[in-house]
Amino acid sequence: MSQITDQVSSEIFNRKPYLRNYFQNWPSSGLWDIIPAKEEGQYYVSYNGEALSSKFSPDKQAERLLESHNLKSTDVVLLMGLGNPHLIQRINSALRPGQIFVMIGDDPVLIEVMWDRVLKDTLKIPGRHIFSGETFLPLGMNYLESLPIDRVSGLKIIRNQSDMQREQIFYSEIEGRIQSVFSAKMSDLLTKFEFERLWVKNSIWNLLQVAKTSPERFKISSLRENFQGLSALLVSAGPSLRKNLKWIHKIRDKVFVLSCDTSLKVLLKDGIIPDGVVTLDAQTNSFFHFMGENLEPIPLFADLVSSPTLLREPMFRSVIHSVTAKFQVDAEGSLIREVTAGGELADSVFEEVGDIQSGGSVATTAFDMLRYMGFSEIYFVGQDLAYSGREIHSTGTHHNEKWLTQVSRRQSLERINEVIIRKRETKEVPSCNGKTVLTDYVLELYRHWFEESARSVDLKLINLNADGALIEGFQNLEPETGIQDLLTKEDHGYPWRKKEPWLVSLLGQKNKTDAKLSKKSKELFRQISDDLIFIEKELTLIESENKEEFDLLTSPLWIWVQNQLYLRRMVRKTEIYLLRHKDLTLARKNNLLTQSLRKELKYLKRSLYPMSELLSTKG
Repeated sequence: MSQITDQVSSEIFNRKPYLRNYFQNWPSSGLWDIIPAKEEGQYYVSYNGEALSSKFSPDKQAERLLESHNLKSTDVVLLMGLGNPHLIQRINSALRPGQIFVMIGDDPVLIEVMWDRVLKDTLKIPGRHIFSGETFLPLGMNYLESLPIDRVSGLKIIRNQSDMQREQIFYSEIEGRIQSVFSAKMSDLLTKFEFERLWVKNSIWNLLQVAKTSPERFKISSLRENFQGLSALLVSAGPSLRKNLKWIHKIRDKVFVLSCDTSLKVLLKDGIIPDGVVTLDAQTNSFFHFMGENLEPIPLFADLVSSPTLLREPMFRSVIHSVTAKFQVDAEGSLIREVTAGGELADSVFEEVGDIQSGGSVATTAFDMLRYMGFSEIYFVGQDLAYSGREIHSTGTHHNEKWLTQVSRRQSLERINEVIIRKRETKEVPSCNGKTVLTDYVLELYRHWFEESARSVDLKLINLNADGALIEGFQNLEPETGIQDLLTKEDHGYPWRKKEPWLVSLLGQKNKTDAKLSKKSKELFRQISDDLIFIEKELTLIESENKEEFDLLTSPLWIWVQNQLYLRRMVRKTEIYLLRHKDLTLARKNNLLTQSLRKELKYLKRSLYPMSELLSTKG
């Protein structure tokens, strides 16, 4: 390993320790070189004697390439290929300190070769990172996934054509993965803009009524790693589910059956009672998946943001709560935890409710719940992630029941499905049967999430599907073939039925922690009430001042709001707008922020008013 002892390099390594790992003996060390170009003071990279940029004036080549890219101060800039050192320098000088500039290469040797002449001066600036070679790409993907997308306006990809032609497959695959990450992050941000205030309200409602109304409440952390060595079956509502019900009957006593809310009715109509059902929807729409069914024997696994209307209904006897959280490792090696809006209040009532990761769908959440509970192998049925047979859901779901009421002589069920599919952005992807199948942008995001998850877990994952999209990292098998190993195992004997949530659901036993939860619920109610009174008082004082003489974003009130995460989430959209529009006058910024705070204050007060009598201190 080369010894880098100068002060600048040492400071860079202290801030970005992963860079030290590039300086070692690699198999291709003798193939790379950085060579002076004909233009004085310029250099180009050579691989095995082949120049990867202009030998005459690589700087002019870099200048011309950048002329076709309009780089904004809020862009994440990605350079594919390190063959032109002057392209790195020009991009670096065009960006502000702290702006994200990520360089991607195909061989770790290049970092040591280019360090003194190019990379040292670039990487000493905050926001600059380099990931080169297969060994370092997982770290690069973790870093990109951990970026705060709320301050980013777009992703600009700049390609050094010589590198792209030399390693076309490598760079095209990496670019595709990165595009998928940013598409998912942007979709996630838009979802937050639309639903965060609802998530906060629902979380507060669910925490406040946790010990006041039926059903009994539990936390998923009490089940963590409880079922090691056992097999589980995750049932989704893809079009293939209906024809595969017979295989579920055959393995029912071999697996823990966890149903998504959409697929529950399909199972119950066929006489299959799952061991649990998962819901994630913050809106009341999910209520229709449960209507008209006897659900008392089935525990409901519910994210804290789930609709309070559903959770206070007596149709369930027990609810197992969790919060959605993302865990990522950034380039400095730090673990980053981001919890869904409202989830930060969970510890006020529960002690470590349990963090579940999600890709945005009920099925992705259910998958991580099974992993969290310790199941060693997970089977999937109905996980089509595609429009198998040009259908959207399995027959027997609530959606199909609703559409059947619209069927007439002029409108068939097939036509209803077709009309919906044609409104979506669709594409063909590889199918489990070796052909292709139609899917759309959202389903592709879910498939990408499952594939990324498969790379990071040590679990046996079997997709029992002959029609849906092929999921890389899973065993994609015909159902009859895929269940053969299960059929050789002994029946499991339903060991989870000895756990409290199932004792409550099946036998009606009472939870012993009601009094403690009730006390904490009241304390949370008082805390939130005091928060709302305080912010209203401070806003009244601020609104009486001259809004051109102070900056609300640097005021004590805003510093306080930043520490009350559930309140800050509710004004996230306005905060991001102000960060991206720095040209606004101070008075305009202050007006926008005070209006946003007032709006969310009114929303929370109106939402919580019905709880005041229920949680009065007299009760």
